[in-house]
Amino acid sequence: MSMNFRFCAAALLLALLASTAQAQRNAEKLAVGRTNPLLTVTTQNPREINIGKPATFIFAVKNEGKTVAMGVLIETSIPEHAEVTKTEPKALKVDGLKHTFQLGTMAPGESRQLMLVMIPRKVSLIQLNSIVTFATPTETSLVVRQPKLTTTARIESEVVIGSQAEWIVRVTNAGDGPAEDVILTPSLVDGQLAGRPLANAVQVGLLKAGESKDVKFNIQPIKSGKLAARFVCSNPDGLIAEDNSSSKVLQAKLVVTSKGPRIQPMGRNGEYEFLITNSGDTPTGRAFVTIAIPEGLEITSAADNAWDGETRSLRWRITSIDPADVVSVRFQAETNADGPQTLSATVKADYEFIETATATHTTKVISRPNLIVTVLNDQEFTAVGSPISFKIVIVNAGSKIADQLRVRVAMPAELKGFEQEGYTLADEIIEFPLQKLQSGEKVTLPFYALSSKEGEHRLRVLLDGSTLSHELSFESSAFCYSDAQPVNEADTAAADTAEETTGAE
Repeated sequence: MSMNFRFCAAALLLALLASTAQAQRNAEKLAVGRTNPLLTVTTQNPREINIGKPATFIFAVKNEGKTVAMGVLIETSIPEHAEVTKTEPKALKVDGLKHTFQLGTMAPGESRQLMLVMIPRKVSLIQLNSIVTFATPTETSLVVRQPKLTTTARIESEVVIGSQAEWIVRVTNAGDGPAEDVILTPSLVDGQLAGRPLANAVQVGLLKAGESKDVKFNIQPIKSGKLAARFVCSNPDGLIAEDNSSSKVLQAKLVVTSKGPRIQPMGRNGEYEFLITNSGDTPTGRAFVTIAIPEGLEITSAADNAWDGETRSLRWRITSIDPADVVSVRFQAETNADGPQTLSATVKADYEFIETATATHTTKVISRPNLIVTVLNDQEFTAVGSPISFKIVIVNAGSKIADQLRVRVAMPAELKGFEQEGYTLADEIIEFPLQKLQSGEKVTLPFYALSSKEGEHRLRVLLDGSTLSHELSFESSAFCYSDAQPVNEADTAAADTAEETTGAE
């Protein structure tokens, strides 16, 4: 009793273990079926057949899995003593006794059949060895992304010549994939810069999707007008983007003009004015005005203690001049030398990129003697034979000395001069010693004559000298009448009168 119980218990334990193993195998098979194709093959064929008679074999294939079975093939080996007369479908490949049939793709739950018709040629067992193969589909995904480059360059709309400015170029990957080995290539389109800040390409490197990087170019424009540049970003994959950017370069421009006398007599005071303007488009900043004064002018008035006698120059400082503004500097100067007198003005700004402005003003100083000559005869009429008293009054109203001045009197035939102290008489020509008259000086030269005939008699006064351009001539007259007095008495009376006049002088 005890032995039978132990035997039954052991048998029960073995049966339980076998059942558990089978259950595990079924579970694994079920699990595999959930994730992979599961093909089952059943065969229908006759149990026996006479030699020489056709026998039909049917292979039923079913995909009991949950996924597609792709490229399903059945390979079967035909015995040597059997002849294949028909297949459905036709064999994909026949290699000796090995026949390969293609069933294609089978969806989950789908069934396919293979039919073979064979005729045995001798009495022997027909045994078919078949293998079913298939491919398990796998899903592989590749997300295709596309990088996209954009470039934006910016600079101040206006910059001052010579100042430091910054060109900022933002390179952005606006796509959804990385852009590798990006470079930025700048080029100057218009304008002029100090050095070569836009000559070389810049390595930007990797730009992730949505990432931006700023590249800065420090520049110094040295030419006024338009400043323009092009910035191109690219990479070896053919990505490219560009942007053009421009600015206006401002520059102050000094201009100086003059006002003042163009022609001036010697010793006259004149007013001068120099006008400084800024014809540019930005303020000048501090500037200095210097006016060099020639030796022929003497400063008589200047504001702000501008005169420097050692350098013979006037100098003013200007805080700044805005565009279109006008700054005026004035002074007065007196002429003290004849000929052209040229004033030179220079306006220089502290800022090195503003060109120095210059101007000249020339005053032609005219210096000449201007002689005003009057021949006086205060006697309305004189008796024939009586002495006539004349006076020559000469005034130099000019600005230059009348030097080596020769004064002569030419008598007509009806008048006869007689010698007196202060002049000489020769061939009826009275000649005075050489005269020298400074500007504004006056001299009076008396002489005497006798008339020998009744009527109005004209005489001429002649002047020439080293500072006169030509001989000057002045006329005067004397009216004489006859008083029936003997000539010898008239001569005596004239002589007495002359003696009395000489004594009075």
